[in-house]
Amino acid sequence: MKKNPLVIEMTVSEENETGVDLISFVENPAIEVDFMYFSKEQKREAFKTTDEEKRIVTGAAMIPDEKIVRVDEKGEEYFVFFSEDTIRLCNEMYFKQGKNVGSNLEHETPIDGVTVVESWLIEDSKIDKAVALGFKDLPKGTWMVSYKKDNDEVLAKIKSGEVLGFSVEGMFGQKPSKFTVNDLETILDSDLTKDEKKALIKSQMEQK
Repeated sequence: MKKNPLVIEMTVSEENETGVDLISFVENPAIEVDFMYFSKEQKREAFKTTDEEKRIVTGAAMIPDEKIVRVDEKGEEYFVFFSEDTIRLCNEMYFKQGKNVGSNLEHETPIDGVTVVESWLIEDSKIDKAVALGFKDLPKGTWMVSYKKDNDEVLAKIKSGEVLGFSVEGMFGQKPSKFTVNDLETILDSDLTKDEKKALIKSQMEQK
């Protein structure tokens, strides 16, 4: 990876065909675009079987401001991320467009018998339901989902550890930017408040 790669914000809009199309069951959960799957190199806390008898499994679908490694057509790596507001819109559009039934394995094999039965955005990272379920360090704005698994094959793969979490796929826009990892780290290491940091990052990305 080059020393100071670009950081690009991913976007969605109700005015075009961008947005999350599907949430996949994967071995290495993280959160990818062009038509994107998200990086198998990124490790994040796996989903949890929250109700064995009811066959319900819960996990994070999207995490705000998490840097995800991508590779461009020249083979150079860069980072992308989704803002809290974009994730909120992804969640809304996903249900408005009725995409909560069905899934696939590793972004390849379609599977039936799995349905999103619960979805929420973390509003308080210290007292959210996700904490009570055993998830740690998930930030405000994380999109959590619970799937009902009526598919015995998927259930067996979860129990065996072949699939460990969720990964979204869909079409997303990109905000062109010359904003780099060094720029980001300088702001994050400053003494500004969280809201001030978010505002400054947004402002600098728009300027660059």
